[in-house]
Amino acid sequence: MNFNFFEVQRLGNIELISFLNEKHASAQTWEFFTELVDLVNEIENDNNILIAIFTGKGNHFSAGLDFNDFLNRFGYLIGNNSEKLYEIIKTMQKGMNLMFDGNKIYIAAINGYCIGGGLDFISACDFRFCSSDAVFCLKETQLGIIADLGSLQRLPYIIGFSNTKQLALTSENIDSEIALKIGLVSEVFENKEKMISEVIKFSQNIAKNPKNAIFGSKKYINNLLKSTIFTQLDDIARFNANNLNLKNIKNNLPNIFKKES
Repeated sequence: MNFNFFEVQRLGNIELISFLNEKHASAQTWEFFTELVDLVNEIENDNNILIAIFTGKGNHFSAGLDFNDFLNRFGYLIGNNSEKLYEIIKTMQKGMNLMFDGNKIYIAAINGYCIGGGLDFISACDFRFCSSDAVFCLKETQLGIIADLGSLQRLPYIIGFSNTKQLALTSENIDSEIALKIGLVSEVFENKEKMISEVIKFSQNIAKNPKNAIFGSKKYINNLLKSTIFTQLDDIARFNANNLNLKNIKNNLPNIFKKES
């Protein structure tokens, strides 16, 4: 299948997948969310793929949700049609949920910005690595939004509850050194090229093991969290569908998302 948001490169039983939309720091358009579902289903159904590595095509992993795209498409629903908005949020959650609940191993190789929806995405991955220039931020609270794509549900089990609250409540940036210290990433590399090379080696080391043991180990670890995470994701989708404030979002958009006048 051909994709517009993703560039896919096959490396034996590993797929190296790059986020496109480089002009906007790989911000997540609606196409990202719909294509991600198809991409993950394709990976899960291909017996020759064991591991998928995601990275940014350009200088950034992902600046998160492309708010201009989202508001142009769905802004009219905010405050007017909560049921339709709930369905849209559930669609946006679906691809990441499929990754978390799937058999295959998903790895994030992060460079530059990893903001908002980017953090949601990497929280659904099995492993996270970054280059030294990586910057992480849970931006939603600054916009008057409760993050609803997985950060609040998954990060407490990765970096702890206190660190998750600090990211969520302050909306402050953290660098690669802090990300390593709190356990958000497993290792930091000096640059993107070195990171990709080492993550591929790490993936090949996993892939040496029998598939049933790899998939089963992931399944029974994630099953400990699955019910709670999915229930809470549904709850937050319902809450935001009823409570998003369009004025707050527009007034507090980061500069990287504001349209030029």
